[in-house]
This record gives sequence, C-alpha cells and structure tokens, in this order.
Amino acid sequence: MKTKNLLLTGLIFVSIFTSCTSDDPIDPLVEAYNNASISNGGIMYDKFWSSESNFDQNNPNLTKLSTSSDFFRCKQCHGWDGLGTKGAYINRAPKTTRPNISSINFYLLAKTKTAKELFEALKKTTGRRYISYDLSTYNPTTNNTEGDKMPNLNQLLTDAQIWDIVKFMKEGMFDVTQLYDATYSGTYPTGSMTISNVGKDGNATNGNTYYTTNCSGCHGADGKKLILEGLTLGKFVRTKSHEVQHKVKYGQLGSSMAGKFNITLTQMKDLYKANADPVAFPD
Repeated sequence: MKTKNLLLTGLIFVSIFTSCTSDDPIDPLVEAYNNASISNGGIMYDKFWSSESNFDQNNPNLTKLSTSSDFFRCKQCHGWDGLGTKGAYINRAPKTTRPNISSINFYLLAKTKTAKELFEALKKTTGRRYISYDLSTYNPTTNNTEGDKMPNLNQLLTDAQIWDIVKFMKEGMFDVTQLYDATYSGTYPTGSMTISNVGKDGNATNGNTYYTTNCSGCHGADGKKLILEGLTLGKFVRTKSHEVQHKVKYGQLGSSMAGKFNITLTQMKDLYKANADPVAFPD
C-alpha cells in the first residue's frame, strides 16, 4: 500500500510538473511585437525604403517612392517630434511636392493605443492612398484629397516591417518636452516655434564626455568641422532640437552617421545640454 501511494504521488507530481512546463500557445501578435526591431522602426519612420532599413532595394516602386518621397515618409506628415501640426512643423505648409502635416499627435497616440490597435491602424486600406495614384496632380489648394491620405502600407511593407514601426512608436520615440522647451504661436500652417532651455535638466559634463567619445571624430571638438544645412552643430542643435534627437538615435540616412540606438533619454538630455553652450559649440 505504501509503495502504491508513493507511485501515485509521483505520477501526480510528474503530471503537475509537465503541465506547468509545457509550451503554452503564444499569441502570434505578441510574438510579432516581441520580435520587432525598434531601431529599424526608427529608420523606417524617417524613410522606410532607405538602404539602411530592411526594405527590398529591387522593389518596383522604389523610383516613385524616391521621386515623391515626402508623400511617403512618416516624418513628413507627423514631424521628427511626432507632434504633427502642434509641433515643430506648425509652419511647414504644403507644396505641390509635399502634403499637409497631420493634426494627429503621433507620440500621444502611440502611448494611448495598444500595439495591436496601432498595427491594425497602419494595416488599414480604407481611406488610404494607393501606390498607383498620380501624385504629380497634387495641388494643396485644389486637389489634395488623395495626396493628403496616408499611403496604403499593405502595398509597400511586410507585416514584420509594420511591426517594426509599431515598436518604434511604442518604445523608441523620445518625449521631446523632456529635451527642450518650445513655445508655439499661431496655427498651422503659418504658426511659429521658439526653442529654449535646450537640454533642460541635463548634465553638460556628462554630455561633453558622450560627445567627445561618439561625435567629435566627425563633427570636431567645437562642432564646426561639418556644416549641417549651412549651420554648425551647435547652431543646428539649438534651432532644430526637434530633429537632432531622432538623427542621433537612428542615424543620418545616406551618410556615414549611424544611429546610437541604445542612447537613453538621460544621455540625450546631457548631450543637448552640452551642445546648447554657444561658447563650446559656437554658431
């Protein structure tokens, strides 16, 4: 009887142990999100068909994407800061070569929606612009309906690539209000923005150390070795703070400047604080 009870106890233990360690079904959406790449999502937000992303460089739509790039780049409609018409692009009026800026606060949307909801929104086909649409007919005042629509990403990206963008939205976007103060006046598309307090509560000493280690080799000790769109590095950071944070983390596409994908908000604050010094990084 004692042997029988011991055997029964052992069988129950094995049963419990086996059931606890068996492979439970994994939600494919959760698995897809877990496997997604924040860094690639950030690159794609800038220009999803770039050679730096995992986009097929033999894609038949590559020429159209490059020719009409501002109609397909996420950053064009939502801004480097993700704030749309309420952010740095408050004065970025449309032209025949670029659409209107979105009124959606992309950063807030990412924080208030689930990954599944974001994925489904990016996968939508209703109300989206098809790749076949002739963008040469776009006129911001007389013919903007189709051009101002979001592209039909189902025609351009794989599900895995869309998940990369979703993961960037959820985990890879900086809250720019933590990096600098901005005052917005007026309304889109004729408003204006004034940037101040760059780096906010960052540590300039730590920022200078980060800069010396990671940036000075190309930009020079004082940020004047490379001129960026006619500006020194210091001037660029102080006037385009909304843009710098993305390019530091995800790189300047088409150049040798690779992204510092692991840079933290604290490190970015420190770097901004250091670069905000007009003596160390003059105009």
